[in-house]
Amino acid sequence: MSHLSRPMAVLACAALLAPLAAVAPATAAARPKPVPAAAITVKIKKVVDGDTVDIIHKGRTLRVELLEIDAPERPACWSKAAAARTAALLVVGKGAYVLRDKAAKDAQGRHLFYVWNAAGTFVNRSLVRGGYAKAVLVKPNDKYIKAMRADQAKAKAERLRVWSGTCDSGTTAPKPSPTPSPTPTRGSTPKPDPTSSSTPSPTPSGGGGTDPRFDTCAKANAAGYGPYYKGTDPEYAWYQDRDNDGVVCER
Repeated sequence: MSHLSRPMAVLACAALLAPLAAVAPATAAARPKPVPAAAITVKIKKVVDGDTVDIIHKGRTLRVELLEIDAPERPACWSKAAAARTAALLVVGKGAYVLRDKAAKDAQGRHLFYVWNAAGTFVNRSLVRGGYAKAVLVKPNDKYIKAMRADQAKAKAERLRVWSGTCDSGTTAPKPSPTPSPTPTRGSTPKPDPTSSSTPSPTPSGGGGTDPRFDTCAKANAAGYGPYYKGTDPEYAWYQDRDNDGVVCER
């Protein structure tokens, strides 16, 4: 048998490698653009409640607590709706992406993650924005807390679900018991409670119910805002979608 000439050998190798070259970009492009590059791919095994899910990673089942949010626990008002919303976003058997912050686990041993679904929706923020959960800061994990609080402010202003004053059954939500104020000691001047006052949020330029408007996406991201999606977020119209992917101010 004669040996292949050098040009023919090169062509043969190129023909063998061509299918692999076609597969590699497709695999890389399978990850939605809003998902951070550092997030790892997992599979959803079970939705426990609105802010707790079980995932499968490398053959192991991990109990996950969604970072920086707190959804109602059963049988509290809106607990069923929160769990249903999480189940709709994180479909059992489907893929998802998770990203850790500074602390890997909570006191109960649950893994702490930010979670994006297969379509690229940031589930933690989506639950807060829809009024299914509240934004909660548990240090040292604070990567998205500014954005979460901005989402919460909008949901609260619109009286969505947990902020509506009613239960998902239509009944009035029970009011929390008032905390009695401490009686000042005679002759002393009561000191103001530093937690009772809050710093007002910047006034948005685009009208009520939206995030503050910045000159550039870079400034918006630096302040903890974005990304914004076409057809979903009104802030999308404020910024230029240079790559025409329907998302602006990506992180």
